[in-house]
Amino acid sequence: MVPRRVSDTKAIVRILTQTFRASHLSVASLLGVAGFLYALKSGRFRNLNLLFSGTRQGDEDDDDDAILVPGLQNLGNNCFLNVILQALASCKDFRSYLQWVIDDASEAVSGQEDEQFPLTLALSDLLQELCTVGRRQSVSSPRQVMLALTHYVRNFNLTCQQDAAEALLHLISSLQEEIVVCYRPTKTSNLSDIMFSRNLRMVAAPSEEGLNDLKRWHKHLRGPFDGILGSTLMCRTCSSQISLEFQFFHTLPLSPLLYSGSSNIVLGCTLENCLKKFLGAEKVENYFCHRCWHVAAVKYLSAMRATEFNQTDIEKIKNCGGDDQCDCKASHHLLRMPWSNSYSFILKQLTIARFPKLLCIQVQRASLNMFGESVKLSGHIAFPLVLDLSLFSPSSIGLNIEKNDMSQYLNPEASSRNHGGMYRLVTVVEHFGMTGSGHYTVYRSVRVASQEEEDCEELRWFSISDSEVGRVSESDVLGAEASLLFYEKL
Repeated sequence: MVPRRVSDTKAIVRILTQTFRASHLSVASLLGVAGFLYALKSGRFRNLNLLFSGTRQGDEDDDDDAILVPGLQNLGNNCFLNVILQALASCKDFRSYLQWVIDDASEAVSGQEDEQFPLTLALSDLLQELCTVGRRQSVSSPRQVMLALTHYVRNFNLTCQQDAAEALLHLISSLQEEIVVCYRPTKTSNLSDIMFSRNLRMVAAPSEEGLNDLKRWHKHLRGPFDGILGSTLMCRTCSSQISLEFQFFHTLPLSPLLYSGSSNIVLGCTLENCLKKFLGAEKVENYFCHRCWHVAAVKYLSAMRATEFNQTDIEKIKNCGGDDQCDCKASHHLLRMPWSNSYSFILKQLTIARFPKLLCIQVQRASLNMFGESVKLSGHIAFPLVLDLSLFSPSSIGLNIEKNDMSQYLNPEASSRNHGGMYRLVTVVEHFGMTGSGHYTVYRSVRVASQEEEDCEELRWFSISDSEVGRVSESDVLGAEASLLFYEKL
């Protein structure tokens, strides 16, 4: 007897061969099919028989495994978008965010929702449809979302091989562009009255109306994927904080650990290893520390023969703030002072200043080899079902880092990092093939009614490849070579 997996593979190959003879496919399509066949040959579809469970099970409605979620039509090389849509369907906070925007906007643009918010409405409807659980296999269409998205990303071809992470960023930015019109400040308040210092401290207490507008503005423009990264530049030599900057992020781009001089992922590499690498302090070479220079200048002038001019220069340098705008270096007494940037020990460190409700981690698997060619970094990176980001708080590096109350303002729902950094895995996106081509599949979790206990839900995992859906186990999910990981805040 021929094994079921082999027969399935042969059937797929036969269908594809007939398709090739009957149609003209592009090079990108052939490469995508090649990546799919490579995945079949190498056993990467560990549950191939489950992908066809909907057609085999037929009317076996009594079988508990027959419970499925809808698949998505592939309208032409858009598997990269399909996996993102399936991933977002499993993110409860994202669906709630879209519904809140729609409800809040109905007052501002009453009767014109379809014209003002085509992408928001189409996406919300599709995600609700993808959350429908049934005992028969169904297939939904992403056409309306693609048509609405095309209006905002005209230079991003949705029917051509694209990167899934890039598609997610385009989708988020397009939503922000569309829903920004929802915000309308009240006539009795003005956001310009709310002033912030350089380090995001609130220095002017706003009125109650102003705070309400500010919170509403944040809910519109800061979606569930929006977090804040802080970048700190510090000098260990003079124990000074050189700079503190903040930037928003939608995804965390993590690089895997590689063997020295190769493009192979280290055996046993974990997501925690990648996070430590991303958030760990790194030395900055050849950086000019102005504070260190001022300290050295005082010592240099003090060691010289005391003169009236020396004392004047010393007092000037001591009273100087030590910033990069001063003219202390113009003194002719300091022209011969020996100096090297290596005298300062500069460290740069990233910190997560605000935890997002939905954490998307992008595993950067594209790299360049020694010939400058793009290659894919293959290999498994272990990731947990529950992730605690509070374990990756800034490590002590011997500096007195300035404490501020920024975290309370940016993250009001969490009084401390220890209570605001727990996440649960909801979706895993996997890519087969080479960089720039291949095929995307997704594992997504869905809560369904328990068959054993009333009023209880249990978590199910599904493997989805466009329109094909099958149930899988947690071990199958944890064995994936993830490209994107979606975590939901607990």
